[in-house]
Formats: sequence, C-alpha cells, structure tokens
Amino acid sequence: FMGLNRKGGTAPDSYDWTWDVKRNQDAAWIGDVNAGLQFTLTDERYIRPLNTNFYQLRPLVMPSSWENGGKGGCRFRAARAIYRATCYSGARTIAPGDTVWYNLRLLITPFHTLDTRTHFSTRYFHQYAPVDSIRRIGANVVNVHHATPVNPFINYPFLRPDAMKAYADSAHAASMRMKIYYTVRELTYRAPELWALRSFGNEVFASGPAGGHSWLQEHIGSDYIQGWVVPELHDIALVTSGISRWHNFYVEGLDWLVDHVGINGLYLDDVAFDRTSMQRIRRVLASRGAPGERIDLHSANQFNPNDGFASSANLYLEHFPYIDRLWFGEYFDYQKSQSDYWLVEVSGIPFGLMGEMLQDGGNPWRGMVFGMTNRLPWTGGDPRSLWKAWDAFGIADARMIGWWAREPPVRSGRPDVLATSYLRKGRTMVALASWAADTVSVDLMVDWQALGIDAAAARLTLPAIAGFQDGGTLRPGEKLAIEPGKGRLVVIEAR
Repeated sequence: FMGLNRKGGTAPDSYDWTWDVKRNQDAAWIGDVNAGLQFTLTDERYIRPLNTNFYQLRPLVMPSSWENGGKGGCRFRAARAIYRATCYSGARTIAPGDTVWYNLRLLITPFHTLDTRTHFSTRYFHQYAPVDSIRRIGANVVNVHHATPVNPFINYPFLRPDAMKAYADSAHAASMRMKIYYTVRELTYRAPELWALRSFGNEVFASGPAGGHSWLQEHIGSDYIQGWVVPELHDIALVTSGISRWHNFYVEGLDWLVDHVGINGLYLDDVAFDRTSMQRIRRVLASRGAPGERIDLHSANQFNPNDGFASSANLYLEHFPYIDRLWFGEYFDYQKSQSDYWLVEVSGIPFGLMGEMLQDGGNPWRGMVFGMTNRLPWTGGDPRSLWKAWDAFGIADARMIGWWAREPPVRSGRPDVLATSYLRKGRTMVALASWAADTVSVDLMVDWQALGIDAAAARLTLPAIAGFQDGGTLRPGEKLAIEPGKGRLVVIEAR
C-alpha cells in the first residue's frame, strides 16, 4: 500500500483517510510485485499542483465531488482473499440540472517486465567530466547536469549547442550515451523567450509571493516564485505553473536536441508535467531513433510538510510506463527504513522498473537484494567493486528471483534477513541483507533442485569485494554471521 498519507509498505488491515488541502494526496496504490492498481480521484476542476518544495504555494484544488466540504474520504479493510477500498463523498443535495463529476483513473501495475540485463549492464556517471576518464571508471552513460560548461542554464540547453554536440560526439565515439538535465519545473532567466512568456500572465510562470534574488525583484517585480539559483554562473530561475503551452516548446526543443546535438535521452529531476507530455517526450525519442534512448527519473523524498506528504513513486506513477530507471533520492533513509518500504517506495520493482540509491551513498548490502547500487560520483560510496563482482559472475545473464517471491530458491531462515538470488546455469549469486537489530547467524536454506546444483558437489564462496566484504569460503550448512544493516554476497556453484 502507498499513498493517502501512508508511506509505502505492507497494507494496513484497517485504515481511514479524509481529504486535506495541505496534503498532496488524491491517489493510492495497492498491490504487490505481480499485480497492483493505483486509483486517482479528481473532478473537472483538477489543476496539477506545484511540487518539490512549492506544493503549499499552489496545492490541490479539492474535488468538490469526492471531497464534498469535508464529508468525503476513503476506507480500507483487509478480509480473507480481498482487500477492499471504499471511497465515498457523503450526503449531498443535487438539484435538477446539476452536474457532479466523479473522475476516477485506474493504472494497472507493473507496467513492464523487469529488464535486468539492461539494468545491470547500464552504468551511470552523473557529472560532466572528460569522456575518457568516465570510460576508464567503467560507466557507459553520462548525465550532463545543468550548471555545467555545456549545459550552464537550468532547463534551457540551447545556448551552447556546438559545445554540447562536441561532447555528445566524443561520448558516442567512446561507445557511451550522453543524456542531459532538461525539464520544465523552472526556467532560467536567460531564456530569450522570458519576456514573451511573462506577458502571458500566470499561464507559464507560477503565481507566488515574489521576493528572493535582487534581479527578480528589480525586473520581474511581483507575483512569481523564485526557483534554482547558481551564483557562480549568474543563473536564476522562475518556477513554472505546470501545464501550459510552454510544454509544446519543450517537446519541440527535445526534438531539436536529438536531431542536431545527438543526445540519447533525458535526466528528469522530478516531473512538473502530465502523462500526455511524457508520452510525447517518449515518442520524440523513439521517432528520432535516438540510439539507446533512456529516460531516468530522480526525486527527493517528498513525504514532508512542504511537499504535502506525497510519496514520490505514487506521485509520479503515471509516468513510469515511459521511463527506464529511478533514482530515489535525497532524504530517503536507507538505514532506518524497513524492507517493505524499500520495495514499494524506492526500488521500482512492483512497477517494472529498477533503480539506484542516492542519499549518503545508500546502503550497498540492502541495495543488492533489490539490484541497486549508488550512482557515481554522488554522495559517497563507490559501486565499482560491486560492478566488478557482477561482471565476474555474469549477473546481466542471470535470472533475478527476489526475496519477495513466494518460493525463493535460497532463504536465510529469518524474516529480518532477506535473500535475493541471481541464477545462471550451474551458478547462483545470493545477496543477503539484514534488517535485524543485532549481529545474527543464519543458515542458508537452499532449494538445490531449483539451483540445478548437487548439494554434495557444491562450492560456496564469498568473493572479495572492496568496501563490501572480505573473501572467504563457506561449507554447506555452515552458519554465516551478518552484522546489523549489512549483508553478504555468496556464490554457489558446482565444483
């Protein structure tokens, strides 16, 4: 369960929710990794609210049908073989000729089957740097952020096209992909179209309390929201209003970038547009034949007062069919969060996606039971030793069977130590991660038939992985000690 003021995790047996304009909540997801359903409740007056620190400046317009002056809400009850959601609007009087819109949108998940081969063979580097140095590190996709020499001004990547194309060409020559930061949540004041857009009133730029940078106060004056500021580059941004005709420019701009610069996709830092715009973006990349086109989505944890206690995965679920990877994100607590939260809110797996970790480098042991590492070179941690272990084992060719499966081939025998298996013919890599409060010893419970290995002839090794674990061997039946918040990688193979 995820949404309506509950963080992602195990569905509650009983839960009641009511509308609150201070909370960016109009949808919930219920399901598991094999089947799920998100429902969203709106009416004909729906306007996409602002997000990412700005929600309270333009919150949800309460749907007068469902909310009904505080009478509406939802009830959730678990019963045998059924999980029932009942959403109601309460009593109301409808006069002759009145129209009341009860809009309901349903999304069925997962949107994709997991593409583990692509996931494990695609290695991101999230920083502008010389291509040859990135290639030596082992990455094969570079994300060029804003505030960089070839993409200096936020969400207007058209002012240094020759330099950007030269960088893209050098990446392609090294058999790498090059993607850029480009979205519509805010726009640099250096955009030549600034004053034309400002003349549209609040269609493109969001209404707000003004203030902030002195240039904005002197030149824009009033009724705006300051966005990102990069003092070193003299870049100042205005927050956009959400859905507007500026999205047409955005899509056409993307088409131009693919055709003239040769970018291979987009890095989206949260999303301020709707599902239709996302569909258009994906069609542009596909129709232009962008080699190895990729879209990855990053989001900071938005379950906080400023963002209206929204779960990022629930908030952006409508976009998940059209993206390739998640990067969730700042303020996600990888150390204290339980495994069900990891699965639902962080991993992307119930929706057919996979992801990476960000805050403080993540937790590499817990990440491995979801197929995740942190992303170079951000926020500490270095996944290269894990990449080497992946490649030595051949994880891209393995079948991933997660701890959430009904009959996983390897178990720890403890509910707080989880095991995910990566199966190849005659070889299996087992990722173990602990949510136990203390160091525990586990016996691996192995379904040898499922692994296709004779137990009597099995060899168990712990590959040496710098910063992750020391190397060693393990006898069948030998206990394995696991520290709290950490884990092990064990390779099981025939002698």
